[in-house]
Amino acid sequence: MIARLTGTVLEREEKAIILDVHGVGYRVFVASALREKLALNQDMSFVIYDHITDSDEILFGFETNRELEYFELLLRVPSIGPKTAMGILDVVSPHMLSQAVATGDVALLTSMPGVGKKTAERIIIELKGKLSELPSGSVFALHRPVLQEAVDALVAIGYTQAQARAVVEKLPKDIATVEEAIKMALKYPASS
Repeated sequence: MIARLTGTVLEREEKAIILDVHGVGYRVFVASALREKLALNQDMSFVIYDHITDSDEILFGFETNRELEYFELLLRVPSIGPKTAMGILDVVSPHMLSQAVATGDVALLTSMPGVGKKTAERIIIELKGKLSELPSGSVFALHRPVLQEAVDALVAIGYTQAQARAVVEKLPKDIATVEEAIKMALKYPASS
């Protein structure tokens, strides 16, 4: 079973990258925020979740062990497989997921691909108390609708979902309104 891969990024695909490890190209599925910031020919190391079935082997890559832990916790929720878990982490950061679970935010969870109301409720029940607390000073300690509206507004003006989330995560903790969040977010360049 593969636990870590270090190599050179050869290609960026729609949901994955091809990582050259000593002449062998591995397709590694990664979150869009990570995929967008990776440059071709960049050396990179990934923590790997190796999903093996009777007919397939799929590699999911993460920058940190903590991201992998969130992914694995999502897999413990009934009816969530690795593609749905990656889809969730593709839409929200681990911090936002923690906040959604802590506050019982079914609306945010159902906005994710493959997550209906029953699955969202299961996520909250199964993960309540299991996800790490948010670090103090995190912008995600703010009320979620302000952040989500800021992300939605940035997407409406041309940012990708991943770029918008990345910019919103950089905002200072004292922002209280959507207007303030957008004004500050526009000062940060969108990473491509």
